[in-house]
Amino acid sequence: MHEGPVNFSDRRESSGRSVRFIADFLKQKSPRKLTGLLLARLDAFNRISATFGEDRSNAFFNDYAQQLRTLLPANTPVIRLSERRFAVLLALDSMTTIIDIASRLAEEQPPQFQNGADTLFVDLTIGVAVYPTHADSAESLFRRAELTLNEASAKDLNFEIYRPEATQQQAAMWKFSSDLERAVKSGGIEVYLQPKVQVSDAQMVGAEALVRWRQESGRLVLPGEFVPIAERSGSIVPLTWLVFDKVAELVRSWPSPEREFKIAINVSAQVLDHTDFGPRLNALREALSETGRGLIIELTEESLISDHDAALARLNRIRKSGVGIAIDDFGKGYSSLSYLKDIPATEIKIDKSFVGTAASDRKDWHIIKAATDLAHAFGMDVVAEGVDSIEALKALDELGCEFAQGFYIARPMRADLLPEWARAYSSTVTARTLMPQREPTAAEA
Repeated sequence: MHEGPVNFSDRRESSGRSVRFIADFLKQKSPRKLTGLLLARLDAFNRISATFGEDRSNAFFNDYAQQLRTLLPANTPVIRLSERRFAVLLALDSMTTIIDIASRLAEEQPPQFQNGADTLFVDLTIGVAVYPTHADSAESLFRRAELTLNEASAKDLNFEIYRPEATQQQAAMWKFSSDLERAVKSGGIEVYLQPKVQVSDAQMVGAEALVRWRQESGRLVLPGEFVPIAERSGSIVPLTWLVFDKVAELVRSWPSPEREFKIAINVSAQVLDHTDFGPRLNALREALSETGRGLIIELTEESLISDHDAALARLNRIRKSGVGIAIDDFGKGYSSLSYLKDIPATEIKIDKSFVGTAASDRKDWHIIKAATDLAHAFGMDVVAEGVDSIEALKALDELGCEFAQGFYIARPMRADLLPEWARAYSSTVTARTLMPQREPTAAEA
């Protein structure tokens, strides 16, 4: 048996070497015992490295690996894998004991990072698979523990036990992910556009680019179903470049706009951090500018609060280049007020969960009013998304929202249909038919 941590920290070799180590361990143990593989990830390891330096993060990991010797049964192997992961092998008599140890490590005695007099708790996520109950070889044991670790992370659990049905679900997910990657590489992703209008006069001032995946079966898959998978697999980066290219190609065939017109594109935090993002964004901005149009990138609140200082520096560079920044789904996620004053956003997009009931729910009305007043105080415009009725549009007009989009105005449409829709819209819809005229306020008079 091995004592203390075994270091397999080379990223390229850690999985293969650890599987061989596990196989040797299984051969040595008593056939009457179970072997639990606890595959664990320190969720703050990269943040510790970025904040305090790589030496401090490595020292923390080594100290914690030694600490585990006091928390685990004697002679329990602890295998350090690449970056922030490690594995523990438990040869015990019962499944309950294995689960109890996983629970204690993840929930009752989590790792602690000491910074001077401050003690910081570090989240630990564990996936558990047991030999021979869940797997009949070292390779399948490791693979299923890894699957369970990923499932625990996706569910925001401290630890999870392998479930046989998870293998079938994962196989289906892998196929879905592989099909998506092929669609991105072959250009099989369609760009739809949803018009955005100015509330005061009902004139179209822009559109939001939305992706659709047309599968070989003909089924049209909406972004809510495949974008999260693209983010987990890394396909979100080439997917975004594909959208950039398609938008640039589309606008070249459009006539020059008669008034200001901006196209908004959703950008994931992963894409924002990519080294190619700046050059590709500038190329798209220039392509749109040549046709007399502007560009806005839409970011979620989650992407804005992650690594705040670094994100803020990137956003300031983007704004200096002339690209607008919209905070998408405003109010839906984290507390927005704490960071709104720092973000160089040009507009906020009020989440549709508030907009849909603004005309009938006074609480939602006041939420939108407060967000609108605050945005205006910071020099930002307000876009209401999810407008699905004339009543909602009237409420937004009263609240002072500048722009709106939603099914009442137009559903997302194939990008090549937007010019035709715009011509029909201009000739048949006036501010008076879409939005009843209101008396000007004292400030407007």
